[in-house]
Amino acid sequence: MKSRAAIAGHPLHPIFVTIPIGLWSFAPLCDLIYLFGWGDAAWKATAFYCIGGGLVGAVPAIITGLLDYTIVQGEKAQLIAKFHLALNTVVSLIFFASFCLRYSEFKTTFGLLPVILSCGGALVLGLSGWLGGELVSRFGVSVDRQTQQESGN
Repeated sequence: MKSRAAIAGHPLHPIFVTIPIGLWSFAPLCDLIYLFGWGDAAWKATAFYCIGGGLVGAVPAIITGLLDYTIVQGEKAQLIAKFHLALNTVVSLIFFASFCLRYSEFKTTFGLLPVILSCGGALVLGLSGWLGGELVSRFGVSVDRQTQQESGN
């Protein structure tokens, strides 16, 4: 199922998801380093900017993911795609809430709720990423089989 969002045959969704995945995975580590006193306030700020950058980076990932969602075929693949979409929506909302809480307290105290949200969000993100991998590796979503056959792979 060739991706609808591709440049020169390369699907864009797998490229764009690396931004929020990387930033949102690093944010809880930064939170824990600061929370346990293993680092100074720069770690708190880093988590804040990782979450904000992940939210910005999620926009093209969401757009290209929705375009790829429209090409998913087969009942099982569509079910997995729906769960992947739902989990990514939850993840985005969790990190948005964490960002808003951090923004309001950025210069003051460090509450525990934003840390809990970032850790929980990272766990849900891992599950959603696993489902995305299932869509690509098992069901060939965004895989251009014709190009594979022409190149001998």
